[in-house]
Amino acid sequence: MSLHKDEAFVLFKRAYGESDKIIRLFTRTSGKIAAIAKGASKSQKRFMNTLEPFNYIRIEYFEKSGKGMARLENADIIETNSGIEASLQKACTASFFTEFVDRLTKEKEPHEPLFLALKEVLFAVKRHMFSYADILYYQFLMLDMLGYMPNFDSCVYCASTIPNEKKVLFSKERGGILCVNCARFIPHTVCGEGVIPGLMSIINQEKQFANIIFERQAQDIMEGFMSFHLDVEFRSYRLLKSFIL
Repeated sequence: MSLHKDEAFVLFKRAYGESDKIIRLFTRTSGKIAAIAKGASKSQKRFMNTLEPFNYIRIEYFEKSGKGMARLENADIIETNSGIEASLQKACTASFFTEFVDRLTKEKEPHEPLFLALKEVLFAVKRHMFSYADILYYQFLMLDMLGYMPNFDSCVYCASTIPNEKKVLFSKERGGILCVNCARFIPHTVCGEGVIPGLMSIINQEKQFANIIFERQAQDIMEGFMSFHLDVEFRSYRLLKSFIL
């Protein structure tokens, strides 16, 4: 059994027995880990207020060789989640991105860029309310890091270049846009003109959406894509939608 030291964000916690807690953490060097914090509900010295969701903490944990739950030995606050609890919308936004990382990563697969992206998100949520464009930007950033980015550049079937004004045909099954010829035999959704270029502008941080109609069509595109390719329904997103759209 070896001792590890790391930085981590708390993704999830739940009570286990009378005094223990089960924690899922996303660490800087080891990726996602599950750990048990013995006596966490009673300990005032080691774990007081440190294991709350969204907290940025410094941890020490023991890990057995092979698979199994780690044993959290110590945890110290680097930065609390203070500010996120200021509104339900902020809490829902933070919950969506921690759930996003939790559901789309496997245990013990290091991914420091994703860790830094999550850090950027959670720190930004403390400072301001996220618009739907903000949420989309970080969602795209993380999808790209995880290898799930939809293709908005060229036809996903024949690879032909499509001018922006003709980027209106999107196939969730193929994971990107289609040219007119390929769309004749591939299932697709017809988007409003400017919606796909609008998504591309969000990726490049160039501008916000033109209006709420664009936002709703963009939402439909992304929800269909995520549902088909990732087979994941994010519980936190259902409530978040009531704030952002």
